[in-house]
Amino acid sequence: MSALTRLFASAAARLGGAGRLRPCARPFDARWRRSFSATDGGDGEDDDADATKGAHPGEGEDQAEDASVEASHEGAGGAGDDDGDGATREEVAFRTEDVKGTAEDGEEIELVAVVPDDPNSYDEQEKKGWLYDLTEQGHTLRWNPNIRNAHLSDRAKTQMYVMHRKDPKTWDVPALAERYRIRQQRVMAILALKQIQHDTVKAGKSTYPHLEAAFEQIHGSEHVGSGERHVRVVPTLPNFAVVPAGTPEHELREILPKYLTDDERAANEEKELVRQFRANLEYNTGAAAPGLNRKGRHKHPTGRPKGGYGLLVTPLVNDNGKKAHARAKREGRSLKPPKPYVAYADGTKRDLNEDEEVMMRRRKVMPFRRLQ
Repeated sequence: MSALTRLFASAAARLGGAGRLRPCARPFDARWRRSFSATDGGDGEDDDADATKGAHPGEGEDQAEDASVEASHEGAGGAGDDDGDGATREEVAFRTEDVKGTAEDGEEIELVAVVPDDPNSYDEQEKKGWLYDLTEQGHTLRWNPNIRNAHLSDRAKTQMYVMHRKDPKTWDVPALAERYRIRQQRVMAILALKQIQHDTVKAGKSTYPHLEAAFEQIHGSEHVGSGERHVRVVPTLPNFAVVPAGTPEHELREILPKYLTDDERAANEEKELVRQFRANLEYNTGAAAPGLNRKGRHKHPTGRPKGGYGLLVTPLVNDNGKKAHARAKREGRSLKPPKPYVAYADGTKRDLNEDEEVMMRRRKVMPFRRLQ
């Protein structure tokens, strides 16, 4: 039976009597549902798959997945609430920890950190690594310590946010990255997401802590990272230079390019990566250029402003060729065009504001420059 035929057969088998689709099982559905269950279901997924294998030729895998999901529901024994469709919804057991503090600007911070009651051990966590490690660190699919950097606990993230809000000068992004042994990009993302959570809590909306607890129970949680850093290992070729015999060492240092190790090259690249990440994060969160439209075209634009719309004018030069630039350089001139401006119908014009400067800067193609 082909894969497409099996797909249609599986979809037809999942159709219920009331004309609705039964929930489709994924590879880790049984383990996910066991994490939401208060009872110990054991290794039900493997046992159920073996028990149903071969019962229906051609649909063994699909039936095994369905049987594992149904078995996990039956093993729950009504510990959860019935949602009306005959399925029992189980919730993972967890406790919460109140993290409070006063920000530097006087704002009171009250967040709830999720702490799972029974997190899985590291040997039972879902591991995802590389089949072959290109960075020569020896990481494999089963041994990948860097994955722990993505499994920081919600309590650690909440404490990180409160520490930053209390004293942003002492606990800035580099200090927090060193304290929790992760990269600065991850710290900036955590602070931005916790700020969204803080605003959501202030608005009186739910943040669904049971989902965070379920993820920590499945994948585990860490209080600090494993020393995450940017690694740069690029094959290089020898660069020979012909120098007179007997050249002193101090002259050789001036003639030959400075030698940089892989760690020094990685540190130089990391500075540029952090700068780009910060610029993109500030734009995506609205911290930079808050007046720009980020939702595409307006379906119902506002009315025409009084005096008409302003036009963005980008001045150009008559000749932008290499010969023209070389001639201007010999004559002591510059072919750099004037800065863009906004012109109005009455003949007035103005310089670009901060939001428009950000828009022009993001419109410009900026390839990643090669760092030495």
